[in-house]
Amino acid sequence: MRPIHLLLPLLIAGTGLASAAGAQGYLGIGMNQNIFFSPSGQPFRSAANEPYPVMKWFQQVDTDKDGKISHDEFVADATHFFNSLDLNHDGYINSPENTNYETKVAPEIQVVDPRVKQPKNYVAQPDDSGQVSDPTAGRYQKQLIGASQYGLIDEPQPIRAADANFDFRVKSDEWLAATNQRFTILDRNGDGFITPDELPKTPSQLASEMPPPDAKKGKKKRFTGN
Repeated sequence: MRPIHLLLPLLIAGTGLASAAGAQGYLGIGMNQNIFFSPSGQPFRSAANEPYPVMKWFQQVDTDKDGKISHDEFVADATHFFNSLDLNHDGYINSPENTNYETKVAPEIQVVDPRVKQPKNYVAQPDDSGQVSDPTAGRYQKQLIGASQYGLIDEPQPIRAADANFDFRVKSDEWLAATNQRFTILDRNGDGFITPDELPKTPSQLASEMPPPDAKKGKKKRFTGN
């Protein structure tokens, strides 16, 4: 099993999903829907005037409808999605099947959403003598790309992330190991269940809740001389 630090959660400002209302109707340039990727990489979509689709996933996984996701429910949902991607049913998601995932199941993974706010990267500045204390600072720029834009965990490609031995295919036991790690990450209080309030907002969700650019520009006050 890979170290859990390889699957660090995407820490995002804001409370969980308890206050997650609908989108504000602004979807950015070229975007016509809101998108959520489950921890396994399954896409869920909704129109601008509908709630952000994270609860579509939550309700799908919560099969006993008790308002929380158990480990067994989480694994069952991930296994079902694995089987849907394993088109030839040989127990692996191979490269052609992964390509099918990227191009047909979740094509949004290949583009950068213009709405998503990218993290600021530190670049060291020279001191008074003109020397830079860390010449490597800023060389490797962090970006939110792929599924990281739409997911609860910072994994740009959830299928490839489960390939523990880097043989370009994901076996069912590798998938289970990754699924267990993802559950541990999202079960933030360690009680064996995932509840809506434990889930951070995705970068895409935060973007969908921002007002349109025009709304940020307040009307100029007319000078009256008073």
